[in-house]
Amino acid sequence: MNKRNWAAGSENCENTAMLQVSQASRSGLGPAMRYNRAFRIMASDRVPGVKTTAGAPVTHTVSKEAATAAAKMEAVVRAQRVKRELSKADAITEAKLASAAAPALLEGSHLRTLSAALNSRIDGQASGKDVVVRALRRRMLGLSDADRPLRMLFAGPSGVGKTELGMACCEALLGSCVPDKNFRRWNLSEFSHPSKFNRLTGGDPNYVGYKEGGELTNFIRQAEDRRSMKKGGAGREHTSCVILFDEVDRAADGLLTFLMNFLDSGSIASGNGDTVDATKAVIIMTTNCGRTAINASRDASAAAAAAGSTPLDAFSATDATVAAGAGTRADAGMMAAIKREVLRDICDGRWENLGRLGTIVPFMPLEGEGRRAVVQRQLSAVRGRLRSTRGEGAPTLRISEQLVSHVATQWDDDTGGRSTRDYIEESVVEALAEALDAEGAASAPPPEITLHVEPAAGGAAERVVASVGEPAEEFGSPQVAS
Repeated sequence: MNKRNWAAGSENCENTAMLQVSQASRSGLGPAMRYNRAFRIMASDRVPGVKTTAGAPVTHTVSKEAATAAAKMEAVVRAQRVKRELSKADAITEAKLASAAAPALLEGSHLRTLSAALNSRIDGQASGKDVVVRALRRRMLGLSDADRPLRMLFAGPSGVGKTELGMACCEALLGSCVPDKNFRRWNLSEFSHPSKFNRLTGGDPNYVGYKEGGELTNFIRQAEDRRSMKKGGAGREHTSCVILFDEVDRAADGLLTFLMNFLDSGSIASGNGDTVDATKAVIIMTTNCGRTAINASRDASAAAAAAGSTPLDAFSATDATVAAGAGTRADAGMMAAIKREVLRDICDGRWENLGRLGTIVPFMPLEGEGRRAVVQRQLSAVRGRLRSTRGEGAPTLRISEQLVSHVATQWDDDTGGRSTRDYIEESVVEALAEALDAEGAASAPPPEITLHVEPAAGGAAERVVASVGEPAEEFGSPQVAS
């Protein structure tokens, strides 16, 4: 066959070649089956020893095993095509979501836009949000160090919004937060033994599955590919993804040493030896370290305020949010104490690890209006659950101001917002369930339910009750019910 003609025909094989695998009728040779494969031959091709006109099919008998293999190959190709089409559909959907959020990033200054995005998700923590917003603005404007990822460590007590702020950063930077596309969270309490570290980068060579890569390396590679190809759900030019390492102090000793080069230069090698570039990523870590130093600073501030002096770590009087009790600014002494705790509990006593954590952002315990804002958000979530489960027939749920104040008194500094969340589930939601269950036998659901607090009487403590059809002074709805 003429090689030049054969090459010319091969270029269009996908459009001109037709493979048909069909089962022929039984022949007189016993139970053996005959299979025919028909090829459409181009005019320029010549098959030695075969007389045929251009375009006529050439029948060739193949074995049963070959026909089975061809059928399997056809099924694999068909599955790949379906997967590719679904991926394109997902990309289009994610692109629409990102484009819908993109205009908000262009209105006004970056600082105001980012601040509004974080304030809609996080209550209080004015000082911490200010530090984060300024770091994100430097990244968006392309002024941050391009040779390493943006790294931040959120340190503070439990239940004050550290993890939520990490997800809010992804939404503010990239316009949307799509898990496994532009955002990935690892709870490092699952890495309490060094043998688990290989989950991030993949197994060592010669171990089963080492060529598949690790969870961290695969995610970064895919996010960077999506950013460079500008696919839907991908990051923008300045950022590919947001990585959240939650509860980093719960991991086994040696994790930061294992990730030292990754945190410093943004490069990490997978199990098969390929190096992944994460310089366009934002790495956020959370920890409960520094809690003792933060509480000591708060007590010192309270004592100084009671004595009539201005504490070093207080906000200026112009900061209305902090004046309402949302938190206090970190001073140098408190930051030094937090760093000592982080060095001891996270960095394995290695100063070189401490220098690779990036900016340490302290989170203060919430007080006063900060607690009320969290409680209002949690109660609004209950209203949203009722609406989603009952649909249009859901009764109107009214929540009194007295209930908000009562739930806020259940706040525990050790567990933060989780304490009021659990109390709402056990008391408020239980009262609502009791009212709905009592009205379940009625022909129509109650049009309105009011949640309020029954005053203490006869030595009994206050309790949450749900009344049908009773009006109440309702609290103002927060910006976002989450």
